[in-house]
Amino acid sequence: MKLMVLDGNSVINRAYYGVRALTTKDGFFTNAIYGFLNILEKLRTEEQPDALCVTFDLKAPTFRHRMYDAYKAGRRAMPDELAQQMPVSRDFAAMLGLHILSREGYEADDILGTLATAAQQQGGEGFIATGDRDSLQLVDDHTTVLLAATKMGRPDTTAYDPAAIREKYDLEPSQLIDLKALMGDTSDNIPGVPGIGEKTALDLLHRFHSLDNIFHQLPELDIRDNLRQKLLNGKQSAYLSRELGTICRTVPIETSLDHYQIQAIQREPLALLLARLEMFKYIDRLGLNAPLPTPALDATQSESFSVQESPIRDGEAWPDLLAFLQQNHRLDLLPEWEGSE
Repeated sequence: MKLMVLDGNSVINRAYYGVRALTTKDGFFTNAIYGFLNILEKLRTEEQPDALCVTFDLKAPTFRHRMYDAYKAGRRAMPDELAQQMPVSRDFAAMLGLHILSREGYEADDILGTLATAAQQQGGEGFIATGDRDSLQLVDDHTTVLLAATKMGRPDTTAYDPAAIREKYDLEPSQLIDLKALMGDTSDNIPGVPGIGEKTALDLLHRFHSLDNIFHQLPELDIRDNLRQKLLNGKQSAYLSRELGTICRTVPIETSLDHYQIQAIQREPLALLLARLEMFKYIDRLGLNAPLPTPALDATQSESFSVQESPIRDGEAWPDLLAFLQQNHRLDLLPEWEGSE
């Protein structure tokens, strides 16, 4: 089974900044929603997943905040124009028959890691769609990360498997955790080792392979004395950063891939929402303008169902008509033309 997991916050954020400002006539912003739907449609078309889940971060603190109270401190607040589109994007995903998943105390990345591990353990394939490179540490022979973005208003994805990681970084995916431990991450306020940037961190890992090797052999390493001192002074910060940057793979959630199989879309609510947001092309694209199928009636329903024809000439008949609608949930109106018998 092929499972795809989308990092909702990350993908919608990328969509917001990659699509020019779009609004409805009453001023509601829709560019992030539009970009998100385009990315989602492209991913589903290209990968054809059997199961699909969209994860979202919650505002509540995570275990990382309890570990390091400055985690993500100083991050700019989400623009109001983007924030108002988040819950609507979540509604869209649910109406499209996709599972929505969040867990208090954890980030969306942790759910990605947990489900990717579950897919591997159950003999399936895992595809992670995200706008952030943090998830590249999850790449293995059974897990592909699809870095999703919007360029010039069009969805764009770059696939990362182990070979692509090696080509770009000359590292194994698991070493990317140690890379962050050394260089830190300003976007999440992960400190790393003060004074060590990406170039130096990459050189250290290319030569000595892991954070543990570096610190176990620190006195003998063939490096400059001032770099050795930076590492010595920053050892505690490096190991804290590695812990903060490591994606949890054991979030307490449902891990059966069958649970996340794609469901039927909710046609009527979805069509109404698209119309309200003036996304009429998507109504056509999703086939929501076609007549809704009439549900089949079983034998019991057929016996109790009857067709009633009654001419309506004035308002006195409306109460009976409303009672009929409430009872049968169906009505066929036949015009009574002048001169008819």
